[in-house]
Amino acid sequence: MSAIRRLIAPREAITARLDRLLVVFLVSLCAARPGAAQDLCLTPLAEPPASPLPPAPNSNGRAPLVITAGRIDNAGGDTADFSEQVEIRYRDGSLAAERARYDRGSETVQVVGRTTYRDSDVSVFAEGAELRADAEQIFFDRAGFELLARPARGSADDLLLSADNTVELSAVIFTTCPTDQVSWELLAREILLDVDRGFGTARGVKLEFRGVPILYAPYFTFPIDDRRKSGFLTPRFAERDRTGLDIGMPYYLNLAPNYDLTLEPRYMSERGLQLNGDLRYLMPRSAGQLGFEFLPDDRQHERVRRYVNLEHETIVGRNWQLLAGIAEVSDDGYFEDLGDSLSITSQTHLNRYFDLGFYADNWSLRSRFQNYQTIDALIQAADRPYERVPQLVFDGRWAGRLVGFESLTELVNFDRDIGATGWRLDSTQELSLLLARAGMYLTPAVAFRQTNYWLDNPAPGQSANMTRGLPITSIDSGLSFERPAGEDGRWIQTLEPRALYVHVPYENQAQLPVFDTIVPDFNLIQLFRKYQFTGPDRITNTEQLSFGISTRLIDGATGEERLRATLGQTRYLKAQKVTLPHDRPNDANASDYVAEMGLRLSDTWNLDVGYQWNSETNAAARAETRFEYRPREDRLFGFGYRYRRGLLEQGDVSAVWPLGQRWRLIGHYSYSLLDEEPLEQFVGWEYEACCWRVRLVGRRYLSTRTGETDSAISIQLELKGLSERAGAPEDLLDRGILGYRNIAGSTFQ
Repeated sequence: MSAIRRLIAPREAITARLDRLLVVFLVSLCAARPGAAQDLCLTPLAEPPASPLPPAPNSNGRAPLVITAGRIDNAGGDTADFSEQVEIRYRDGSLAAERARYDRGSETVQVVGRTTYRDSDVSVFAEGAELRADAEQIFFDRAGFELLARPARGSADDLLLSADNTVELSAVIFTTCPTDQVSWELLAREILLDVDRGFGTARGVKLEFRGVPILYAPYFTFPIDDRRKSGFLTPRFAERDRTGLDIGMPYYLNLAPNYDLTLEPRYMSERGLQLNGDLRYLMPRSAGQLGFEFLPDDRQHERVRRYVNLEHETIVGRNWQLLAGIAEVSDDGYFEDLGDSLSITSQTHLNRYFDLGFYADNWSLRSRFQNYQTIDALIQAADRPYERVPQLVFDGRWAGRLVGFESLTELVNFDRDIGATGWRLDSTQELSLLLARAGMYLTPAVAFRQTNYWLDNPAPGQSANMTRGLPITSIDSGLSFERPAGEDGRWIQTLEPRALYVHVPYENQAQLPVFDTIVPDFNLIQLFRKYQFTGPDRITNTEQLSFGISTRLIDGATGEERLRATLGQTRYLKAQKVTLPHDRPNDANASDYVAEMGLRLSDTWNLDVGYQWNSETNAAARAETRFEYRPREDRLFGFGYRYRRGLLEQGDVSAVWPLGQRWRLIGHYSYSLLDEEPLEQFVGWEYEACCWRVRLVGRRYLSTRTGETDSAISIQLELKGLSERAGAPEDLLDRGILGYRNIAGSTFQ
């Protein structure tokens, strides 16, 4: 006889009224023999347990069903009625109601009247419910629901929760807006929410924004948590002078946890239909990104236009590294016609390279194949960069207690359609004496630099095989002092003088080719370099003394550097004779003074200043200033100034500032004082509500190297929780405002 028949008289209708007595019903397999029907086991308790233990699962593997109530009416062997604060616990959820009926034969619980259900993923309010233990499902009638993983809610005529963490709904309204500010709603005939996979699928969809339908679709997917999900991203609308009406509709494909693809059809009324793509991948030892753009028929030029860009990195074992970069564009005017910012349209070269390197503790060996695509037609063939096919570099550094040794060797084959080509071998071996004590160091060094050339197409009168060898001596020294500063000694101030002496003898190098050697900008890094040029094709003779002094102000409590200032100059003890072709030798007795300062006395504002001044002419050769005021994370004001004597003089102002609780102003203005015309200017307004955001941006920028300008107006609407971009939506603004990305943040979806 089953357990239920041991508790009640057979074939008699008995009503057990237990006023204010908690009764626990546990659905389990009470019969001892396998395959027996499930019976309802009644266990009356004198008082509710403080923390009842979870019941064991049934013998068939299904989760148990626990019902607690203040009253039970057991009218027969197959059904039982519950009332007065009914609670049904099933799996990790709890269902509360006023009345319920359990049917032993069908293993169902019928809930009558208003009911509330809650588990770790969803909360449901309904007019009625039915729990089906055999199918491990809960059905709700005329239900409202909330997804707890993100602020999202909705309603449905029918709602079905299953044990596989899926939610099926019919006649659905879905939104992420609060109840008192419903700005957008997704209406669908059917929706399936997959909680484990983090996305929803809707059929028969209508999307309304502010009561106006903006989208109809037979099929639609959307995210329900923060995991990456395939689907449409926020569309992009713009109007540009060169492209006309410009519309982009990106679609994000979450192909696997470690790689994804974004495809964006781009319609341009003046150009045609373009397809853009961005593939990202992350392997255990490799990572990379492949971007492509393809316009099959440009209406204005009547030709195919394309752009491909690949960046790849692979780590092999503990020591090997492979790097690859490939960039190719169909024509010189591609970025000018189809780009959308000054930083894109001003490109002159595309770098392509393949690197393979071995890195040990004290030395490395690297190989590179490299060439460039020149996309500025104004650059003459003789001025275009050489290909390196290949370049081999050995770099080693060993240091003992008193002696250090450095070895740097480079072998390159330079190739180009015009001018001298061939191989160059450059090797520098340096031996140094390491003398150091606390707060001071002295490093005298001797080196020998040998350079050999084997040319294939020497110029008239130029030898095919040439060599140059130079001994180089140097003495590098420095001191470091520090003292407490401030009234309470909170600050630590340092004083750090440094001096570098270099001697390089003269050798006539006028016949040597120039493959990759240039004169770099003079700054604090160049101040303490031993060579005036970057690249070994020219090594100027010199006897010089470079000296500088730095001071730092450090917060003693946190270790943060609040102030750093440096001033330095180089004195030339002998005249220099070696120079690049068409340049005059440096006959000055001293270099310009160079000074730099970075000031950050609080977390609110930063000031960086760089200045280069010629004492003989009393004129500035270079000046740079950048000021940023950031009182909070959501706001920024900054200005910058850049000056190069005879080359450029530019100023810019940037702002990201809230205007009230909802509005935000985003603006940038860059002006060339030398040319007396704007370089780039845009202003954007952003309005952010609780569940949506809209941006309107107007922009004007130099779009060609000849000084022509382009104007654009773009708008973007983002519905939070429904349509989000795969990258930071402020990417367009970030190109013009230094530091804006740190404010806006970014998202990898």
